[in-house]
Amino acid sequence: MSANGGARGGENRIPRLAPGCDPTRLSLSPAEGYLLSRIDGATSCEMLRQIGGMPATQVNRCIDDWVKQGVVRFDDDPPPLAVYESATGGDAGSSELELDPSLDLPVDRQRQILEFITGLDRPYHEILGVASDADVKTIKKAYFGLSKQYHPDLYFRRNLGPYAEKVESCFKKILEAYELLSDPATRAEVQAQSASTTPPSASASPSALAARRRLSRLGKQLHLIEARKRKAKTFFESGMSAFHQERWLEAAGSVRLAIAFDSGNQAYKEAFADVQRKAHEERAKTLVKQAEGALVMRDYRDAAELFEEALQYRPADPELNIRAARLQWQVVGDLRKAKEFAAVACEIEPDNAGHRRTLGQIFKAAGLKSNARRELEAALKLDPKDAEASAELKSL
Repeated sequence: MSANGGARGGENRIPRLAPGCDPTRLSLSPAEGYLLSRIDGATSCEMLRQIGGMPATQVNRCIDDWVKQGVVRFDDDPPPLAVYESATGGDAGSSELELDPSLDLPVDRQRQILEFITGLDRPYHEILGVASDADVKTIKKAYFGLSKQYHPDLYFRRNLGPYAEKVESCFKKILEAYELLSDPATRAEVQAQSASTTPPSASASPSALAARRRLSRLGKQLHLIEARKRKAKTFFESGMSAFHQERWLEAAGSVRLAIAFDSGNQAYKEAFADVQRKAHEERAKTLVKQAEGALVMRDYRDAAELFEEALQYRPADPELNIRAARLQWQVVGDLRKAKEFAAVACEIEPDNAGHRRTLGQIFKAAGLKSNARRELEAALKLDPKDAEASAELKSL
């Protein structure tokens, strides 16, 4: 944030309508009209971001534009318009990275990451690409798909340059969206909060009488917001206490609720990423243990499903991917999934002969002989004594 710039120049700065300004003559969208009606000379920029009914960055932009147009002013002299800060922090130019073919990241993926990160202030369901009323199964499927693209572990030992930080930011937001929407309690809070800040469709303009009425409503709104923040703080403190005692799942649940009750608190969100990683590790361990129990009982289909679910939480685990691939190939018969899991394992550990052999065998089962030959030859190059790979190659 700049020291003096517009809506970002100080959290406690209070904008007011400029003298002689007639807002009824402005051409405004319903959302903009609602935001302008909140500017009454008593509400700070920080509070406007919370109750403005639109993303904080859009609130900033509207106020800065209105200052420039002479519609809104601050008590001190209006400063020069600051460079617009994006939802990810920094100025607009910071997200406009140059595409770099020299990185270990395809140019198309670089473009995809840049496009995704510009929309991190969207509602959670839009981040996941699901409907606002999507069920938990759909939300999980969407998260699983996105984690295969943005999980930082998938890029281990790759040179991503400045994109490493971008991938991390994308995944944190995807994880946050998934966790808050897949938990019924936090989802209810998120939806209630969203509904309470939805701007009215009426385009009524502010007046002195309306301003007094708004102040009364604002007082109640502020009281409610403060109550929610106090509750969020209690949840957060409880969550961090559980975290330090290594009760990962309990910690994750409490911090999730803290974010649901105070969605603008960045400290909660930063802590949540670390807490959730531990919780995911715990969930994955439990699922793998259940899968191994199913294997002992020869319930292979259940084992395949449990391994696949565990991969939602550890998508970059090469051994887990290979185990899932073999079950999908040998038991379930889903060669598409089998190839997908085996390919991830090979991508993470390209010098593992066993992984390359398994991928070759899956290609062979699918009738893709040239692909099978390529992978089996790669396996034998890595391990010339691999008798199984040698036999598979001779049978092609």
